[in-house]
Amino acid sequence: MTATIIISLCVLLLAAYLFDLTSAKTRIPSVILLFVLGFAVKQGLAYANFTYPDFSPVLPILGTIGLILIVLEGSLELELNKTKLPIIKKSFIGVLISTVAPSFIVAALLSWLGDSNYKDALICAIPFCVISSAIAIPTVRSMGKVTREFVVFESSLSDIVGVIFFNFVMLNAIISI
Repeated sequence: MTATIIISLCVLLLAAYLFDLTSAKTRIPSVILLFVLGFAVKQGLAYANFTYPDFSPVLPILGTIGLILIVLEGSLELELNKTKLPIIKKSFIGVLISTVAPSFIVAALLSWLGDSNYKDALICAIPFCVISSAIAIPTVRSMGKVTREFVVFESSLSDIVGVIFFNFVMLNAIISI
């Protein structure tokens, strides 16, 4: 069983490397290809009636580590100084406009269409409105330095604000002014 897990991890790492190499040519972010691969593998295992261990307890930890690595990878090219303050302010305002505000609008639509309470709809809407660093940062590798910096700042802040916003809504029973 241990050899199977090690071989599976090695094959997944090779697939991730291959997807990273081909993403420059296909313009499809490697993360999307990894999602498709994971879905296809899960469906194939279910079709073959193959039992696999439940990874649910480990997924939040791996997801957090992955998010930290993606944000750190994007921020390696950035340098913080006083001249970058305007771009950080603009990207933070962009996060509020493109992540937080649409979350409330999508939640209103979900609660109205889905006939659920607003808090549950907001919990469902927040992940859809976050600008994912895993997709945004690799996509702008070939763009200019200013655009790349803005997207890295905005997507990193969007991830951070999205996680804080999601946890705030999720962990508080009653939210009021």
